[in-house]
Amino acid sequence: MIVIVIAGIIAAGVSVFIRGPVEAWEAQHRRAELVDAAEMALRRMARDVRRAVPNSVRITGDDTLEMLNTLAGGRYRSSPGPGAASADKRLQFNQADTAFNIQGPFPTIASADNYRLVVYNLGIPGADAWTGDAVVTPPGTIINIEADDVPGEQAVTLAPGHQFALQSPYRRIFLVDTAVRYSCGDGEMRRHVGYLPPDSPPPGALVTENVGGCAFSYSPGTATRSGLVTARITLTDAGETITLLHQMHVDNAP
Repeated sequence: MIVIVIAGIIAAGVSVFIRGPVEAWEAQHRRAELVDAAEMALRRMARDVRRAVPNSVRITGDDTLEMLNTLAGGRYRSSPGPGAASADKRLQFNQADTAFNIQGPFPTIASADNYRLVVYNLGIPGADAWTGDAVVTPPGTIINIEADDVPGEQAVTLAPGHQFALQSPYRRIFLVDTAVRYSCGDGEMRRHVGYLPPDSPPPGALVTENVGGCAFSYSPGTATRSGLVTARITLTDAGETITLLHQMHVDNAP
């Protein structure tokens, strides 16, 4: 009986010394899991930011980041090119154009209306793809892209035709397949895709949970300096809290 009592006293004493290190290990493990989750969310966000159409990144409030995704990019034809019949393969800016050529790795699209073409989006009034300015083909435009008889080029047809507002100094043209939005609320960060302006985003997929808060800021940069997105995310679980900050450069050369 005495041996049992002594053993119980020893066990109780040992548990006091062991509990601290065990609890510290568990807390460290929870923090590591939170850091991993936050880093994964920020890396996913950075991949989307790198693919954003120039000058399409925008912040709605402090907790929503949105951009237009570049499915493909290339250059539109601005000179007649080879062959006597190639003059009408240039993209015309003085009228609504229905057919022109592009140079670049664009996918083949068979008469679809769920894409947009963007030329020289500046993200300012009169040249803002988000507000439906003439830098982007309007909703309902049927876009067809297929190989052209000119090597290395593809033929684009639009129905109805569209007159882009501004010429790009570098003849850049972008194909957009979706907008992308990151939003925080109700302890979650979600990624919304599968929509284009002016439509509202769908509910979205869960990126990470245990979100205590997130904040986004955006500096559009200048003609000689990249834009910069700053994202801050705080995750909390079982009394443990971590905050990570990540900055992402944005290529805004349109």
